[in-house]
Amino acid sequence: MISYVILEDEVSDLKTLRSYLKSDSRFFEKDSFCRIDQFDAFHKQHRVDLVFADVKLSDGNLLTHWAKLHNRPELILISSFPQYALPAFANEALHFITKPIKPEILYTALERAHRKIHLKINQKELTFFFVQSGKNKYNRVAFDELISIAAEGEYLRLHLTEDREILVFKRLKSLLSELPISEFKQIHRSYIININHIDSIDFHEVEMRNKQIFAVGKTYKSVIQDILQGNTTTL
Repeated sequence: MISYVILEDEVSDLKTLRSYLKSDSRFFEKDSFCRIDQFDAFHKQHRVDLVFADVKLSDGNLLTHWAKLHNRPELILISSFPQYALPAFANEALHFITKPIKPEILYTALERAHRKIHLKINQKELTFFFVQSGKNKYNRVAFDELISIAAEGEYLRLHLTEDREILVFKRLKSLLSELPISEFKQIHRSYIININHIDSIDFHEVEMRNKQIFAVGKTYKSVIQDILQGNTTTL
């Protein structure tokens, strides 16, 4: 089962969310909090897979805190303010739900969370996936041969080793949720890269081993910081 906590300081909203979540046996609640500092203390001591949270809590804006959090769980944000949607996705939230909560929207978020977290748990065992490239055609793509993904309108262009390409009808965020998060990072609203194929990197652009060069989006500087911190030697 997937563990979650709730951050919500409105009693009625907490009650509503709990009533919906209890009907899905794939998930179980570990605790709930009305303040960010309470969650922070809990998170340092307990493993949590998923967080359901309002953006504005009594002690501040969760997104401001989330960007600084290490070993972040998956995040589903719930807010009365739709203007927080873009900052939410810039912080790699799985889903953004506008209050009042609609069960069908929450169900979509739960499906995405279930798929993403199970992939994270089992990603060491997975080495490839299939993408639909035609009405009845599916291409096998190994994670280690996928260099980058570029959004082109309603399509994605997958750049593979040996100068191969596949064009698929799929949304960038949707595909990102199905890839190993340790290897694939979104660095721009239109680009995902495989960090194992990076040749050089700075906070403005990334050059891949196949000589592709991608600009880094303004809201994705923290992603570059995470890549550097997690893969840079001190020697």
